[in-house]
Amino acid sequence: MKEARVSAQKLLEINQREQNRLTEEYERRLELFRQGLIASADVAQSEHALAKANRRVDQDRRWLTETDIAITEVEMRDELLRLPRLVLGGQSESATLMRFNGAALWSLGDAAKVESFFLQTFGRALPISALGQTPTHDRLRFDHRDAMDVALHPESKEGQSLLTYLRRAGIPFIAFKGAVPGSSTGAHIHIGKASPRT
Repeated sequence: MKEARVSAQKLLEINQREQNRLTEEYERRLELFRQGLIASADVAQSEHALAKANRRVDQDRRWLTETDIAITEVEMRDELLRLPRLVLGGQSESATLMRFNGAALWSLGDAAKVESFFLQTFGRALPISALGQTPTHDRLRFDHRDAMDVALHPESKEGQSLLTYLRRAGIPFIAFKGAVPGSSTGAHIHIGKASPRT
C-alpha cells in the first residue's frame, strides 16, 4: 500500500501539472474569444478538457486520502487489539487515538443523519473518504461494510463537534489522530465498530 501510495502521489503531481496547463489554455482561449478571434466551440473544447483534468485530480486526491486512512488503520490495529474492551458507553483515549463504544445500533443507513448534522452545523458536506466497503478495504482484507471514514482531524473544531454529536447519539467511533511513526497523516474519524480482518 505504501509503494502504491508513492506511485499515486507521483501521478497526482503529473495530473496537477496538466491541470495547470489546461487552466492556462482555457483562460487564453477565453480571452481570445472575448476579443472575437476564435469561436465559442474552441473555448468549449478547452473547458471540457479542463473539467476532465479537474475530475482526474479530485479522484487522485480522494484515492490518496482513502489510502492514508487505510494505512493508518492497519498500523494502529495492533494497538487497538491490545486495548481492553470498552463497556457500552465507555470511552478511552491515548496519544494516537480515541475510542467510544456507543450503545446505538449503528448501520450505514444512519449515515444520512450524521451528514445532515454536519451540513447544518458547518454549511458544507461531510468529507467522507470511505462509505462502507471500498477496493482499498478489500485489498487490506478489512470488513468495512458497516463503517464510514471521515477525513477530519479529531482535534480540529469540526472534528471535535462531530465527536460530540456522535457521543450524544451513542454512535461508536474510533478517532485516529494520525500520530503513527513513518506514516502519512491519516488522521480521521472511523464511525462504527472497528473493522475486523476477514
